[in-house]
Amino acid sequence: MRRLAPALAVAVGALNLAACDLAPGVTRLVSRQAQIDPPRLWLAEAVHPTGRVFGAVEVCADRALHEGFARADPEVNGQPCHAVSPIVSKPGLYAMRCEAVGQSFAVTVTSQGDLARDFKVRYALTPLESGRGPFVRTLRYRLLGSCPAGWRVGDEAPAANAPGSG
Repeated sequence: MRRLAPALAVAVGALNLAACDLAPGVTRLVSRQAQIDPPRLWLAEAVHPTGRVFGAVEVCADRALHEGFARADPEVNGQPCHAVSPIVSKPGLYAMRCEAVGQSFAVTVTSQGDLARDFKVRYALTPLESGRGPFVRTLRYRLLGSCPAGWRVGDEAPAANAPGSG
């Protein structure tokens, strides 16, 4: 059996110690981030064109996740749709053209309402070559308050009073 060189042994020991300190460091970072940008609990409701809500989840979101509610990272059949045009991003509108699965699409996301408390977002994905679509989904986001104890940013659960929640 070969012995480790003293310098290598010290380096391995330092890596082991660093790994032990990683979890508390991450915990401190998450705690500090929560103080700067406290996560908030949002209700996200899927809204039928008639206005009827047909599904809802509660989601814990920080500012970055909340800002993403009014943008899109579109997918087609599970494949990302890569932007092939400049992205238009201004208040109330996010739009681009993208390609996925060998097809071109127009993506339009419009929002209306108070983005800080209660707003609707309409996501539309339109195939440009097939003459089909657009495929549209409307979500209403409402701020409920603080995230439940133990929830982290990105945690979600079916809304208690949502249709189909039991």
